[in-house]
Amino acid sequence: MVRECDNYPTKSIVKNKTKARLVLKTIENYINKSNMGFSVLKKVWFDDLQGGKGVIKKLADIDKKNEQNYYIEHPIILRDGTEIAICNQWEEKNLSNFIFHAKLLGFEIKSETSK
Repeated sequence: MVRECDNYPTKSIVKNKTKARLVLKTIENYINKSNMGFSVLKKVWFDDLQGGKGVIKKLADIDKKNEQNYYIEHPIILRDGTEIAICNQWEEKNLSNFIFHAKLLGFEIKSETSK
């Protein structure tokens, strides 16, 4: 489990998230604070952070065979009206890439230790 602390620009905490939910909540938070359109957002959360599936995808571009790889039941509507879904396929290596990138954007993400 990981804990995400966001200080972009106000501090909020999301606790006890699985890897994929951490990514989802981090990007949702970023979108809510930045209010970007799809083309700019796609440059910020670029596909190589995740690998083969990409980080974000337009809901309309996700085919039936790949629906299980995205949070299609929780689409995010951007200011430009685009509906997107966040990828839920995260393993140790690509999650490390995501966390490193998120930290560059001002997020603080830490592992929770067992008490």
